[in-house]
Amino acid sequence: SPSSPAPPATAPSDPRCSKERALAAAMYSGRGLDEQACSPQVTFTDPVARCSGRREVSEAFRALTFCRPEHVEAPRANFIDDLTSTVDLHQRYFSCALLPSGLVVRSTLLVRRRAADGLVCELEERWNGALLFGWVAFRWARRVNGMLSSLLTPLLLR
Repeated sequence: SPSSPAPPATAPSDPRCSKERALAAAMYSGRGLDEQACSPQVTFTDPVARCSGRREVSEAFRALTFCRPEHVEAPRANFIDDLTSTVDLHQRYFSCALLPSGLVVRSTLLVRRRAADGLVCELEERWNGALLFGWVAFRWARRVNGMLSSLLTPLLLR
């Protein structure tokens, strides 16, 4: 269940990115975004949406709680450089009596920090580790989806 501790990761996390691991663990277990760890202009991008600013990103992870997120394995952080790390995620969503195994997803969360203050400025989720399509049409569609989601989920998911 989301409130029980996650099973141990298959490999240890790099201790240099423990804050990034903790941020991702909270976001992807239904505990929401730690807004104090993020810049006011933080962005979150996945293959279907791009959210911009703390309010939109917070709403995306508030709405995620309705998907009943659980860690299949504890998130594992990887150091890239002083401002960039990744967190490997192995998640289950929508687990219920009708679908006990739920929807299981592996992804990689890229986390970037600002040099000036160390606040998280960019979060990019790559499903199955695949890079996001960079073409203008995909970027535009993700942004529109992010804005619409931010406006509609508070009305639909209470």
